Formats: sequence, structure tokens, C-alpha cells
Amino acid sequence: MKIKNIILIVFILTGTSSFSQLDYNQLENWAFHPTKSRTLIDGYNLDIGVVDENLNTVKVFKITNNSMTNTGVDAFFVHPTLLPDLFAYTTRETIPLSEQQSWIIAESIVGQAGLLAKYGRFFAPRYRQSSPPTYLQSPLDLTQAEVIGESYKDIKAAFLHYLKNYNNGNKIILASHSQGAYLSAMLLRDVFDNDPDIQKQLVTAIIGGAQSAYAVPYQFKGGWWQNIPICTEMNQCNCVMTWRSYKDGQLIPPSNASMPYYNPHFVDKNLLYRIMNNNQDRFLQDSLYYNSQLVPLRYYLVPKTDQPYGGNVGFIAFDSLYQIKFQRDAATKVGFAVKHTPKPNDQRPNYLLEEESSPMFNYQGYHHKDYNIYTWAMMEQIDMKLAECGNKTGLNQLNYNSHLVQVFPNPTNNTLNIKSDKSISNIEIFNVQGQLIKTVKAQNKELNISIDELPSGLLFVKIDLCTGNRWASKLIKE
Repeated sequence: MKIKNIILIVFILTGTSSFSQLDYNQLENWAFHPTKSRTLIDGYNLDIGVVDENLNTVKVFKITNNSMTNTGVDAFFVHPTLLPDLFAYTTRETIPLSEQQSWIIAESIVGQAGLLAKYGRFFAPRYRQSSPPTYLQSPLDLTQAEVIGESYKDIKAAFLHYLKNYNNGNKIILASHSQGAYLSAMLLRDVFDNDPDIQKQLVTAIIGGAQSAYAVPYQFKGGWWQNIPICTEMNQCNCVMTWRSYKDGQLIPPSNASMPYYNPHFVDKNLLYRIMNNNQDRFLQDSLYYNSQLVPLRYYLVPKTDQPYGGNVGFIAFDSLYQIKFQRDAATKVGFAVKHTPKPNDQRPNYLLEEESSPMFNYQGYHHKDYNIYTWAMMEQIDMKLAECGNKTGLNQLNYNSHLVQVFPNPTNNTLNIKSDKSISNIEIFNVQGQLIKTVKAQNKELNISIDELPSGLLFVKIDLCTGNRWASKLIKE
């Protein structure tokens, strides 16, 4: 089955609709569920083929599909607005599942978040989406809160069903995009924000493609959520990762005045800690992996469909086809700036170009490609978080996918020892700002590395094996 580039816009509506609550005991109300076999994610090839400027496959990352396997880590994904004709909706309403196309939803979810299945079981509920006018150009009134509230009821019911019947104490990766991101933000506030026990299970909440994280300057919580912060370290757990993507040189648009974080009725419903205040708050976004310096974008990812290159893989990656930086134009104008920088005679297609002809491009930028742009960076950070707080991994001995890596001593003064049961191909060491400060190339199972020249304090070590697996470990240099 081919995965197509699906338009995932969030828009707006007038007038409410009421439907009976979806029953998540019924597998038909799940796009993907680990007990629902014969779906697109079940057995999907997650391998990534890296294609160079001549369309040659230069590397393949082998990735195990654990979507049906209990690894101790679960991924729960809330999909964006996916409706057959976005411009056909003129009122604020919730859309029943009978008017949604399940194949579009399934293909889009795999294309966006399918790689999260490497971590463990993959849960993705269907839900009664709010029509586009509910989010754009909508009055901040009770009707908006009620319509979006109907969509949220489904997401909450699905998550609580998962929590009661399947979680069993597993770590949770909560991921989402666009409309799904706003609903996940509400779930964080409603279910996680005042419950320290479930917060400990949260590896990270991925709120992609939405302006949702805000706080007064130099604070990282206290906006949408009272107690859950945006991540300020790459290996930090129980925190929020969020981003949006624009073209380099594009003016980042201001905040949309119709977004739910301005509606006080969501505060009344406990789906928002407090509303956004444009005079005191600023939006927050990930700037750990990519900061304000323009650098090559690592592995822009697209699903493998009918491309004649890439090999027998599920995803194709283009390394350094683009450059990227974190950009802040104002308190409410923030995002990633992405620049197409092909090599001479580069044959790799520019998948971002199609976005620039969208009527919503001036407002949304590369919104539909948020996950293509940031999935690799997102997964590297998740790897580091699991090394810090995961069930299956420890800081100095990481046993995952039947491989063993040891990093010692920790703390250390000037020498780092690394042992693995498989050959190591590359080692990268980062400082707490996420800056790469040392790289070591290798083809050995045991290495002794001098780090005498590195600064003292907390460092992060990322280890690539020749098998394509990657590990991350926290290191303290005294």
C-alpha cells in the first residue's frame, strides 16, 4: 500500500453537533492498536535508506517494528485534521467517523509517526474531528469550547481505556500533530498535570505543529500546563517537545487569535491552566538539537512509495539536503527556518517545494512537513530520554534490541571506555546546550577515548553501531 502526501490543515466553524461517545472497546474506533492485526502498521518496514545526491543508497538503518510488541514503552499518537475536503466545511461542528476516510488517516499516521513504532506498542485512536472553522477565525466563545470539547472527549476516553487495560506501568510517548496536538495538550493538562505518578511514566509529550507551549520569559511551564515544562535538556523526561517549521527568510506569522489557548472556557473545563497573555508571555519551541546557527538538516524523511531509489525500505532519508536553524522574530513568532541547499547537480527532489504553492503557506509555512523535517532529531532525543528514564535502559549499560553497550567509568576525569557486542561506527559527544563538541569514527567493539580537552560537567554520548542501532548515555566529566 502506498503512503501519499496528505494535506493536514487545521481550520475553523458555527453551530454544534452532538454524537454518542465512541466505544474504544471496539477496535474499529482505533486506527492502530496492538491487538488489531492486519493494519498498515502491523509488520510495516521501518528501515530507512539514506539516499545521496546521485540517488544512490549509501546507508540503511535497520529498525525493528515493535508496534505489536510490549517493550515496556508505548507510543500513543493523536492524528491531525484529516478530512476529505477541508474547504467544504463552513460551520463549527464535530465530524462523525462515518464522514472520515480511514485509509487517509492510516496512511497519514504511518507517514508521520510510524517510526515511533520502533519503541514499542503503537496506539492511535480515531476520533470525531472538529471541522476546520473551529480553529481558524472562530469566536472565543462557549460554542468553540463545546465543539473542540467533543473531540477531546474521544481522545480522553481512548487514552483512559488504554491506561486502564493495556498500560500496566509502561513508559508513554505521547505524540501528536496539528489539531491532534491541541487535543494532546488538553490531555496533558487534564490527566497528567496534577498527577505526579503518571507524569513519571511520561517519556515526553510531542506537541508537533502547534503553538501551545508558552510562559513568561525564562520560565518553561505555567502556561497551558501548570507543572509540565517544555524540555530544556535533550535527555530530560516528563516534558514537552514542540516545534513548527517555516521557510528560511519567511516572516513567521503572529499567533492566531482564534486558538483555544485564548479561550477562557477551556480554563473552566480544566483543559487549560491559564489563557495566553500576549503582553507577558512568549511561545516556546525546541532549540536543543538545532539552535540559532544555520546547520545541515539531518535526515529529512519521506515514506518509501514508488520512488525507484532507496532499496527495500519503508522510509527514505536525505542527509544535508536542507539547512535549518531555530528562529525567533518576536515573543509570539517562533519556529524552525528551513533552507533548501542542494549540492551541484543534486538529483534528490525538494519535497518542501509543494508546500510553497499552498494557499495557507504564508500562515502555516511547512506545517504539513513538520514530522518529515524533525523526526530524526526527535527520535535521537527520545533515545536519550529513554537512556535516562526508560524501563529497558540504564545510564551506563544499555541493553536494547539484543545488543549490549557499556560506557564507563562514569563519572570520569579524562578517559572514556566504551564496549559493545557489535562494532561501533561513530561516537558523538554533546554539551548541555546540544552542541556537538567531539566526534570519533571507529570500526571496533572496544574504544578508549581521551576527553581531557572537553569541559567539565554534564555531557551526552551518542553511539552508532554498524547494525544501524543508536544509543545515548549521560556522562559526567569531573
